[in-house]
Amino acid sequence: MEPTKQATAPSQHPDQVPVAGAGYDHIARALLACEVERLSGVLRVTGEPGGLIHLTDGNVTAIETAGAPGPDLILVRSGRIPEASWAGTFTSAAAGGRMASELIERGLIGEGELEAVLRIALADAMFAVAGGRVDETAVEHATTPSLLPLEQPAAPGWLLFETSRRLQVLTGAADLVRHDRDRVTADPAARSAAGGVLPSGQAEIIALANGRRTARDMAFILGRGVYSLSLELSRMRANSLVSITSRRSIAPARHARQQAPQSTEVPANADQRTAKASDLPRRHQPGRQPRSAPAEIMPPPSSALLRLLRLFPTGDRDSSGSADAGAET
Repeated sequence: MEPTKQATAPSQHPDQVPVAGAGYDHIARALLACEVERLSGVLRVTGEPGGLIHLTDGNVTAIETAGAPGPDLILVRSGRIPEASWAGTFTSAAAGGRMASELIERGLIGEGELEAVLRIALADAMFAVAGGRVDETAVEHATTPSLLPLEQPAAPGWLLFETSRRLQVLTGAADLVRHDRDRVTADPAARSAAGGVLPSGQAEIIALANGRRTARDMAFILGRGVYSLSLELSRMRANSLVSITSRRSIAPARHARQQAPQSTEVPANADQRTAKASDLPRRHQPGRQPRSAPAEIMPPPSSALLRLLRLFPTGDRDSSGSADAGAET
């Protein structure tokens, strides 16, 4: 059931310019209503990619979504924490909800750095959820805690302001690469013309830009933020290092499909492909551990990344199984 009380804008940011987008507006109304009522639980967002927004007294502690890598993947795939060390910590601490404190006590990451990573991942996840298609939201009070929640929860006003800013920055980019739709291909000739010297981080992006991956795909593989990857790819496109070669299609909203006339041509398996759009990855599931990026570009069949990729409609993935998958700017 959706919260009854609604607010129109974060009080701590009166100069914020709202983003024109039904998805953002829908989430903003629901999230600010949760803040007013000081709700604890989960705000479930159904759509593409959808997500679970964890709340404590109306503030946000974590966001789980198939649209952006969580802090666990960011910490391991970026190389901040070795995979073996993460696995050992996960085994001993995850069940008791002490993952964050255990990582700090073992000296794997500092308290300040961990908080920064969690907040960056939180803002990135909200950007992915609000920037996608939002069908509906609903509050659930009986929930399971997230794996790495923020000790000091984020105020919805700050989170919505950051999301608004990011959406506006990308909307104003002349050579925008949309994080969830645009598949990019590297241009070897442009790289050679540049003398083969690329700014930090772009070489690994070039290696992944094979025409079948979006910024979201690359974010999951590299352990970087979806927003920062989109900005980087947009800069690279402006410099003719990559080009958009195809676009991932996104299924229409559920209610739109139900109201479509009988004569409209729809693939026979369209309903089966979209029926699980709200089946989201849960980072607290027993035994779920992120894997470091493999030597080859595609992950092994048993990897957590591949399990995430299976959540996406098969019609939107290429034949290799790739689907949509850091540093802040």
